[in-house]
Amino acid sequence: MRRMIAVVSVLLLLCGAEAKADKYAGEFMALGGGARAMAMGGAFTSIADDATAVFWNPAGIAGFNSFLSDPADYSMSFMHSERFGSILDYNFFSAVFPLKAGESSWGISVIHMGIDDIRIIPIDGMIGNSDGDDRFEPWDDEYLMKNYEDFPLESVNDFALFLSYGQKMGFGDIGGSVKIIRNDQVTDVSSFGIGIDLGIIKRNMWRGLSVGAKLQDATGTYISWSTGKREFIYPCMKLGMAYPLRLRGMGSVLLLAADGDFRYENMKGVSQLWIGRASLDLHLGAELIIREMVSLRGGYDMGRPTAGVGFLLDDFGPWNISMGIDYALLLHDMLDTTHRVSLMISH
Repeated sequence: MRRMIAVVSVLLLLCGAEAKADKYAGEFMALGGGARAMAMGGAFTSIADDATAVFWNPAGIAGFNSFLSDPADYSMSFMHSERFGSILDYNFFSAVFPLKAGESSWGISVIHMGIDDIRIIPIDGMIGNSDGDDRFEPWDDEYLMKNYEDFPLESVNDFALFLSYGQKMGFGDIGGSVKIIRNDQVTDVSSFGIGIDLGIIKRNMWRGLSVGAKLQDATGTYISWSTGKREFIYPCMKLGMAYPLRLRGMGSVLLLAADGDFRYENMKGVSQLWIGRASLDLHLGAELIIREMVSLRGGYDMGRPTAGVGFLLDDFGPWNISMGIDYALLLHDMLDTTHRVSLMISH
């Protein structure tokens, strides 16, 4: 226990390191992956017990097991969602493979966010009778020189690749991820970045209580653009705990979880709570697992309500695989409601 506290203390100190950062650099990765975790408000740092652990906390893959706690040969998760009237596509894939059953594993995860059919229209030469301010003002007898449909369509794509390793230790499970970030924007603008995530989980500390920590972008993550611009992603400390309540009469388990995202990058009003440069965002979640077949979920993701449901089929088909289908609903007071569906397969 003392060793775990020491590790978390060092991670907190690293999280407070002084640096200049861009608040929304690499923000597409914050959307996460897996409808199960999202339905629980993103409170998954101390749970991280399925293939999506590669993203939520790489320490979770250390003693990797399948859904029903039997040793798994592999586990995979696929998720797709569309937002803003199907304008934005978001895809998530994650897979975990044990190296030494119950002791160490490796994993891979890919995140993709894209927007297609962006019309590229140059400003120069487009406006007839222009007054030179580069604004189209038809009320001042300005007119367009060409039909906008004559101009090409391009796409914007953001990618992130996570390569993870997890290992069981005497004081808990530890893990780390190397992540590679690639952005392809319109007009041949692109960027490249590389970062590191570190995690630790201590399961069954007291009557099933689990605690976890993840230092995201542990050393800070630089993103270099082809235009010469450089962005920096601050470290973020994610702390969480989860506690199962066993409802023996129902043959069910109620899992309660809470996470806190601690940052030191002057987020202020963008975050839920802040003091000076320090800020905190909260994630709360609950999952009622009924006879290891059906799961009902709900939570709050930084104040926004979430809900979802999951179904598990064990020994499905002639392949003897376990297959889970999960659905998550995220409500937003300003943007559209988001629906996410994911498929989990393990063997």
